[in-house]
Amino acid sequence: MPDYQSRLDLLARVASLYYDNNKKQEEIAQEIGLTRSAVSRLLTEAQEKGIVEHIVHYPWRTSTELERGLASRFNVRQVQVLIRQNKSYQEMLEGLGVLAAQYFTSILPKLNIVGITWGTGLFQMVRAFRPQSRPNMEVIQLIGGTGTEHGSSIGPLLAPSLANALGCTCRFLHAPLIMQNAVSHAAVMEDPTIRDTLDRAERSDIALVGIGTTLPELNNAYKLGYISLQEIEQMRTDGLVGDVAGLHYNLQGEILRDHWINQRIVAIRPASLAKIKEVMGVAGGYRKGESIFAALRGGHIDILITDDVAAKKVLELDDFYKNNPLTNVN
Repeated sequence: MPDYQSRLDLLARVASLYYDNNKKQEEIAQEIGLTRSAVSRLLTEAQEKGIVEHIVHYPWRTSTELERGLASRFNVRQVQVLIRQNKSYQEMLEGLGVLAAQYFTSILPKLNIVGITWGTGLFQMVRAFRPQSRPNMEVIQLIGGTGTEHGSSIGPLLAPSLANALGCTCRFLHAPLIMQNAVSHAAVMEDPTIRDTLDRAERSDIALVGIGTTLPELNNAYKLGYISLQEIEQMRTDGLVGDVAGLHYNLQGEILRDHWINQRIVAIRPASLAKIKEVMGVAGGYRKGESIFAALRGGHIDILITDDVAAKKVLELDDFYKNNPLTNVN
């Protein structure tokens, strides 16, 4: 009995440090003298024994009709569309996160290397993800960031947060997101750690990506102070409606490889992204419709997690450009 009680005490202590004190698994391991993989197993055991109450979130209903519509028009292997009803934008993002986390969990057994960029939907996915013990996995950051940025985005922290939830290692791109010019970008890309990380990223089994936008209120690079309002307005004028893993593209789905902004971003490149087996994009809302449409049209997304508002906007755009083939979408 004493041994059993000691075990329960240990489980309760680990669970309290992780859930109540928000400590990372490696911090807990250091504090109590265990390995991180052992801490991950203890957290799983604590949930199974009911020592910690893990709130299970269920996704909203999905629209089979819209899922079939998007799948039939675009080259995607999997589409999941939340029915939003009267939910707010924030509530919708939380719903996307739950759905994305459940899908990601369902494919975990076949994954070894996971790449992740930035995105509000991805943040909600990591929040909704149930901690696992996957010490042999690896998470790779696919877009540059020092991890100490100010502002409303925690993009640079998504990779280590996911790695902590998986109980595995993480590779970082310790570099500013935006370089001053193409010359400084080229110099940073010569850093062996960055090169090794991006080379390793090509071996990812899946890339979890945010589908960006040039709307100032939604653009992380602008909110973090990397680019000015004038620059983001110029991007919009130039036809850069969004990004996948830091790459910008237009409504035709073309990645604008030679645009000035692309020459300053430290992130996985188009050729590398194309080598990854699956790319899962998570984004929703009417204002993300253009970016999602461009990503789908360019074949940059294999799995799409979105909501019915964005899905309808995407289908409207597809109808419009099919009926107006000479329209200049740049």
